Amino acid sequence: MTGFYFFLVSLCVVPYAFAAMMPTWRWLLGVTLTIGGVISAIWIQDWIAMSNPDYHEGAGGALGRLFFGLVTLGFLAGVVVRTITLILRSRGLPIRYGATICILGSAIVPGSLEGIDAWQKWKLRSPSRACLNATFNVKVANASFVIPAAGFFNVYLGKTSGADAYYFGMSPTLRAFCALSDHGKPTKATLIWLRFGQSQFIESLPSICTAPVANWATTYCAAYGAGRRDDSVEFPTDIHVFAPDEFRLGDFGGSRSTYADSLEPKTWPGAPAYVQCDTLTTDQHPLTFECSGTGNERWCKTSYPWKDGANLNYTFRVGYDDAAEKGKRIDAETRKFIAGFQAKP
Repeated sequence: MTGFYFFLVSLCVVPYAFAAMMPTWRWLLGVTLTIGGVISAIWIQDWIAMSNPDYHEGAGGALGRLFFGLVTLGFLAGVVVRTITLILRSRGLPIRYGATICILGSAIVPGSLEGIDAWQKWKLRSPSRACLNATFNVKVANASFVIPAAGFFNVYLGKTSGADAYYFGMSPTLRAFCALSDHGKPTKATLIWLRFGQSQFIESLPSICTAPVANWATTYCAAYGAGRRDDSVEFPTDIHVFAPDEFRLGDFGGSRSTYADSLEPKTWPGAPAYVQCDTLTTDQHPLTFECSGTGNERWCKTSYPWKDGANLNYTFRVGYDDAAEKGKRIDAETRKFIAGFQAKP
């Protein structure tokens, strides 16, 4: 940790020292225009990229922005301190005092880091107990839900996954959603994503799995802890409830109807196969799964109109030969689980 801290300090100190050591006004002006122009151009480009609705930030995006922010901060501090010392020197301040000010000015660097660290801790602070225990009224299309502040919920209010996304497993966005839904106000969403991947199965036991467990949650709670790569788990790895006309379906790999997709099967090498079973969905079409993978490890998913204008999509892992039968059982459990969060009339 100490080594990383010194690395962060060096990101500030090097550009600070470079600017603070400029001998004259001309040198300082030239460096400010040149390096400052490059820094400004990079920040402008970053802002343009983030403003694009299709922008998806990678895992290192925030870290890279932090590192470059420290470089920017160090250079700016060096320019300001050197400007002050040059002004004072023009008014008769001895050079040695100017050098002392430049050295003391380097304290801006660790002070800024401490400030950034304090700000990050403030942003990542835990939500209030009232927020953690809250339930939210959320509406997707015309389907109404009452959902808890459980970490497996992600709620999207915009057209794309990059806009107005609230992840209940992350303190900042959960706090923001609590503020948005203050006093039980209903929230209009375009997508509710329930994530049951491996990371979700190693968190603390969700409140819905504490006694007494409701009938609609028994299968999920029984699967809890088994992990996402266990074939015996008869529960999806994720579930999407979405408004098909209000959310860009490609953002989560879904479609309006897997049955409709199966009418135009893909023929390229390695294309997914479609498996139908004798269960009918609410639009009176066969429940159809799109399955891909090799050997005994396949992933299947389905999408279909569910109820009240909302569509349902989910994914599960399956062996090679049992997609139809296992899919029927998982479909029943999925619909039962989702119904448990529906608002009662």
